[in-house]
Amino acid sequence: MTRQRKHGRQQLFWRDPAMPFIEARMVSDGRDVNYARHWHETFSVGIITGGRSSYTNGTHSEVVEQGTLVVMNPGEVHVCNPIDGAAWSFLMFYLDAGWMGRLQAELRGIATSAFLPYTCAAMHAPHLADAGTRLFALLTDADSDRLMREVCVTDFVGLLDSELAPVSAPDANAETKIELAAKHIDAHFAQTLRLEELCVTAGLSASYLIRAFKKRYGVAPHEYQTNRRIQFGKSRLREGVSIAQVALEAGFADQAHFQRIFKRLTAATPGQYQHRG
Repeated sequence: MTRQRKHGRQQLFWRDPAMPFIEARMVSDGRDVNYARHWHETFSVGIITGGRSSYTNGTHSEVVEQGTLVVMNPGEVHVCNPIDGAAWSFLMFYLDAGWMGRLQAELRGIATSAFLPYTCAAMHAPHLADAGTRLFALLTDADSDRLMREVCVTDFVGLLDSELAPVSAPDANAETKIELAAKHIDAHFAQTLRLEELCVTAGLSASYLIRAFKKRYGVAPHEYQTNRRIQFGKSRLREGVSIAQVALEAGFADQAHFQRIFKRLTAATPGQYQHRG
């Protein structure tokens, strides 16, 4: 079960016991958020979503603004604070260093799974900032399931790592392996799937599977599963099965969830689709 904690309207913390390798935080008004110099055990990345603030990491110091990412390796002393009381807002992602190290090894095709520090302390990258903003929205969306969250976290970290370090060459047999993952989703689309489960089926690392799957099918694994559920739902609706029963059979949490996703993907409600004419 995902847990969110709100503090007034300025802050929101997100964490999920099923995904202990990540914690996220949103601060919508940082004027009263003042830090002393500190460090984290995690690998941490912040995204400035509005305004400007001061940022110091070790000997590096600059003013950061909207669209900038700040990168903090475990143990790096840093501080980020408002400038003259001006408004600013930001997101933070705190990622377990051990999990990050294993993902780095997969991405770079190296033997060591120890976390490798990044040398970049900050970078202005609006496309990464947008990706991080979308990730936070997905993590905190009640309609998101575990597979969707796992895929999107891994995808975001892979995108970040590709900007900071080289990525290994693709596997020549990836397409066949990816088809195994797709067939597994086809066979179990109504179930709660885990990213690890797809990786074992395909014999690929999580980061590589996501990239290759998107290249092959044009969507991420969780999107493929959602589309498969909707295609099944359409076939059952055509057979006259009740919307509530179709939602259950397709693997949705409830009828309301099914209706929201159905309309988003088909531009029609299940009722409109079932009762044409």
